[in-house]
Amino acid sequence: MSVLFDPGYAKYTTILSIQLEYIYQNINKFKNLGQRKMQFKLYYQKILHMVNNNVAFCLGSLLWAAYIKSLGNEEINNNPCLGDTYNKEEAVEEIDFSKNYFEQLKKDAKYYLGLDYEINQQYIKILDIYREFLILNEAFVNTKTTDDIKLPATIKTPENPEKINEKIQEVVKTGNLVDLFEIYGTIL
Repeated sequence: MSVLFDPGYAKYTTILSIQLEYIYQNINKFKNLGQRKMQFKLYYQKILHMVNNNVAFCLGSLLWAAYIKSLGNEEINNNPCLGDTYNKEEAVEEIDFSKNYFEQLKKDAKYYLGLDYEINQQYIKILDIYREFLILNEAFVNTKTTDDIKLPATIKTPENPEKINEKIQEVVKTGNLVDLFEIYGTIL
């Protein structure tokens, strides 16, 4: 038997830093503050969705790793990282960007919309654990089997791994990665 490296999350994710760069370029095209405020208002819900989805992807990756570890030693198929050269800075760059962006989003929501955006501490915890997960596994450049996967000590062994898999399969069908937060407590 073998398992997939990605259960199907990839088609629902984007690289947050690149998408936000595009959005902010569009906002900053306008010289008038009122127009920039209007543009930010138009993009705000999309930004929130992208941020939430990004963190949900990280949680989903941790959930998937906990689930496939429960299967015993299985071969991992379609690992796009396998054989690459590990570079710690590159491996965690997007996670660091995501964490730092919460402060930027808080400032921008206040500046452009007069809203108090509150940073979800659960999100920070997930990103911190996912960052540790990437480092422990050296960005998966040598990950060939489930035995090669190292889980951070903060991840609990799931009592019912199949429940995790069922939720992951449901989410992969719907594309609503944020629904993974419903099973956050199974491993964290």
